[in-house]
Amino acid sequence: MKKTVVAGIFIALAAFTAGNASAAVELARIGSKSITDQYVKEVMEGLPQGQKQQLNSEEEARKRVVENMIVEELFVLEGEKAGITKDKEFVKAMDRAKRQLLAQRYLQKEVQPKITDANMKKFFDQNKLRYSQDEVKASHILVKTEAEAKEVYGKAKGGEDFEVLAKKYSKDPSAAQNMGDLGYFTRARMVPEFADAAFKMKPGEISQPVKTVFGYHIIKVADVRKGKAVSFKDVKDQVRADYQNNAITELVNSLKKKNKVVVHEDKIKSFKF
Repeated sequence: MKKTVVAGIFIALAAFTAGNASAAVELARIGSKSITDQYVKEVMEGLPQGQKQQLNSEEEARKRVVENMIVEELFVLEGEKAGITKDKEFVKAMDRAKRQLLAQRYLQKEVQPKITDANMKKFFDQNKLRYSQDEVKASHILVKTEAEAKEVYGKAKGGEDFEVLAKKYSKDPSAAQNMGDLGYFTRARMVPEFADAAFKMKPGEISQPVKTVFGYHIIKVADVRKGKAVSFKDVKDQVRADYQNNAITELVNSLKKKNKVVVHEDKIKSFKF
């Protein structure tokens, strides 16, 4: 109501600096093209450490890596002979790939250095409620417009059965079966606007319409229960993901402001692919 990986064809740098201490070891050859151990290491540089360890311990896996590079080189050679590099669609695809890689590398350069334990701990301390294990049991009715939300809210406050209203009015696909019942949930499971409203309520209360990216919600709380205390260490992986997303959002917003971005929403509405 959620790490950037460059996928697809291998991206590698074939050149080696003159200052390399050890000579490259040839692992395979295709005509005049040599696939060396250094070349393979450069290609596989971005792999997670666990995958590297697996490759180091499994001979067959290393053979498959080299075989894949041989196959790729064969296709590249034949593609170049066929003139594909001059094909208009290929040039467009290369330009698009270049743009995507450039954007990814810029994002990595700007955001990655910020992801430190100190910054994540500070973020955790400032957002402890987000990681609280306290739970609320609630039902909701989701509608598209504010006017409809006010109408349904009036019916619910007037004493009409909330489950019946949910089944009749809610746009949540599951409402037909669960009558709007969401069960118990923590703050982290819901979008902030919904969570903020629900966790301020007492059992039996019905909320005013709450707007989220999904529409307008009328929430009825059935129960509230305390969860165990959570430390930074307990949720460090989640904090890392949240902090990274927050850093990206802040970067995007600053760049939009800096570059005076204008979005013509009226034209987007009428635009069709």
